[in-house]
Amino acid sequence: MAFGKATLFGLVLAVLLSFPSGARSEITASEAACNGASSAIDVRVHGLRSDRGYVMFVLYGDKPKDFLVKGKKIFKQRFAANQETVEFCVSLSKPGIYAATAYHDENGNGKFDKNRVGLPVEGFGVSNNPTTFLTPPSHDQAAFTVAHGPTRVDIEIKY
Repeated sequence: MAFGKATLFGLVLAVLLSFPSGARSEITASEAACNGASSAIDVRVHGLRSDRGYVMFVLYGDKPKDFLVKGKKIFKQRFAANQETVEFCVSLSKPGIYAATAYHDENGNGKFDKNRVGLPVEGFGVSNNPTTFLTPPSHDQAAFTVAHGPTRVDIEIKY
């Protein structure tokens, strides 16, 4: 009987997960996206110091007030940090202005770790690779335009 309940639970879970859960479900990471005609971001994250953990990629929309604000991202996904440069493609639901961040979650805890004074202890980077000193970059510094087809975005990780 336990097998039957587990199977039923699995089927219900599969059905529930197949339904879209809002606008964010229209953004996906897929290699095929950069080969098609849809809007997509062809991302290259460079400068990883090790192959441990993950690269966490976070995408924000065109609203400057939402940039780097917890809960305001439009897409987030992690990718294995298996080499110095990690490449992936993010399919978008529409063209527009976006800004992106990435960090090397080297210890794999799913968090962007900081020290006691709030400075990052894990490598991080921002689209357009702006130069900043003790302040976070602005949306304007990180913003890029995505049209139809793939747009290449390079992010350099700094430790």
